[in-house]
Amino acid sequence: MKKKILYLMGIDWYWIKQRPQMIAIELDKEYSVTVVYLSEIFNKASLRQERDELKRCKSVPALPYRDKNRVVSYVEKLLMRWAIGDIRQYDIIWVGHPNLYKYISPKYGGKIVYDCMDDHAALCGDYKIRSEIEKNEKKLVRGSDIVFATSQVLKRKMEAAGGQGKTFLNRNGFQCDHIYPPQTAKKKDRYKIGYIGTIAEWMDFDLIQASLKANSQIEYRFVGPVSGFDIPEHPRIFYEGIVEHSQLYEKTKDYDCLIMPFIVNDIVLAVDPVKLYEYISMGKCVISVWYEEVDRFEPFVYFYRNQKEFVELLLKLCDNGFRPKYNAEQQKEFLEVNSWEMRYREIRKRVE
Repeated sequence: MKKKILYLMGIDWYWIKQRPQMIAIELDKEYSVTVVYLSEIFNKASLRQERDELKRCKSVPALPYRDKNRVVSYVEKLLMRWAIGDIRQYDIIWVGHPNLYKYISPKYGGKIVYDCMDDHAALCGDYKIRSEIEKNEKKLVRGSDIVFATSQVLKRKMEAAGGQGKTFLNRNGFQCDHIYPPQTAKKKDRYKIGYIGTIAEWMDFDLIQASLKANSQIEYRFVGPVSGFDIPEHPRIFYEGIVEHSQLYEKTKDYDCLIMPFIVNDIVLAVDPVKLYEYISMGKCVISVWYEEVDRFEPFVYFYRNQKEFVELLLKLCDNGFRPKYNAEQQKEFLEVNSWEMRYREIRKRVE
């Protein structure tokens, strides 16, 4: 009989398809996985439409003020307990966010796994909720049997929180069913530079606007949900909306380059970006801001460290038609060793 896993997700299943969904899908191939996720109530327009839940998925409304108001928090807890059912039936509980730990009964005697994929406290702007996240994360790390961290920064943070000896690096990955050959560089009068992902406060739009002012040959295309942020208006900045994961390549196939133009803050420093794997899989010229965690992408990605370097890099790439930094063989080898399947093999080894 398959072991049972309760998989607690801190985001809506239909948010951008990345690590939370991909790890659940891989686990469900060998285990009996029940996913309980917090469903967006007011932000429906930012969700994917593709119906791809696992067979045993249960959604719980993400009630506003659940982390600030005692009454709302109590109602949320009742809804979560109803969705979870008898917690003793599960052999393993997989936790994707520190604030979900409070829904696990202290009487639970099975294995707990914490999958730390972000600096959750840094992501929160509310001081009171941030303090709650930090407190819950320390409890979760100490109460877990295994902690997975997706970056070296997060691994060090988890070890400092009490996870010494049980914290393991397990970076993000790539779904290897679609790899497109590196594109041929083409000289043009106008180049399309694209960004795919959540558009939020970590986007460096000052950088974007400076490059538009310095270079008349480029325009920007943004694809993904917008979270608490306004995209600046400019005749060469275009917002293309939300695109299903399966349609991303078709939507972006005429883009000449894909970028990751982030402000390097505590949130970004802790991130192993899924989008760089995906950008490489699309065979595009790739540009990213440099920070320690992404240094290993150097054979595939053009890096910049400041606005001046970015502007100069774009002018140089315009001259060569935005030629990718890698060839097809390098692309294939890199993506095969960084697939979600390979990440899952590492996870399974630890869990078993």
